[in-house]
Amino acid sequence: MASDFTDKTLIHTQVAILPIAIEHTGNLPEEWTAEDIFHIEEAESRSFQISLYREILRSTRNGRKPLSVDIQHYRKTQQILVEAGITISDSWQMDPQTLASTLGVDAVVIGNIRKTRYMSDLASYGIEVGTHIFNLITQHQFFPWIPITSQSKNVQVSYELIDRDGVTLWSTNFDESANWRRPANEIIDGISRRAAQKFPYRSKQ
Repeated sequence: MASDFTDKTLIHTQVAILPIAIEHTGNLPEEWTAEDIFHIEEAESRSFQISLYREILRSTRNGRKPLSVDIQHYRKTQQILVEAGITISDSWQMDPQTLASTLGVDAVVIGNIRKTRYMSDLASYGIEVGTHIFNLITQHQFFPWIPITSQSKNVQVSYELIDRDGVTLWSTNFDESANWRRPANEIIDGISRRAAQKFPYRSKQ
C-alpha cells in the first residue's frame, strides 16, 4: 500500500473492478482457433472479475472491518464498458485513468492471471462457454498420469489499485497452487479470496 494511501483516498467514494487480463502459458492443440481463444479468455476474465467483487464484499462480513468506499457492481461496470464500445480484451490494454473516468469512479482495480490451463465450467458465475469450447477444453485438459492431488505453483496472480491520476495506491502479487481436478469456481474463488483479504479501504471503526 502506498505510504500516503489515506491522504490520496480521503475523498474516494467508489471503486470499480475491471475485467481481469488472462494469459495462457501452456501449449494449445492445433485445432484451437483465435476465435476459440478469444471466447474462453473473455469468459474467464469476467469470471475472475465477478469472483473478486464477491470476495471483497464477503471479506467485510461477520464483524470484519467494513469498506470506506462502495464497489461498483460488476454488471454496471460491464454495461458501461459495452456502451462505450470497449470490449473485455480492449480493457486489458487501456489506460486505467481513462477507464476510471469512463466508469465514473475514483479508482479501478486491474489484474492479471497467468496460468497453464483454461477452465470449462464457469456456470457458477452465470457464464456459459458453449458446447464447442467446453469440448475443446475437456478433451485436452487432463492426462491420465497426473495424480488427482497434483498441485504446483502454476498460477501467477497480480492486482493493482490505480486512481484517476494514474497513481498506484495498492498492489499485490503471488503464486498460487491449483489442483486442476477441482471445479473452476473453487480455483477462481480461492485466488480471489486471497487477494480480497489484502484489499485496502478498510474502515477503522
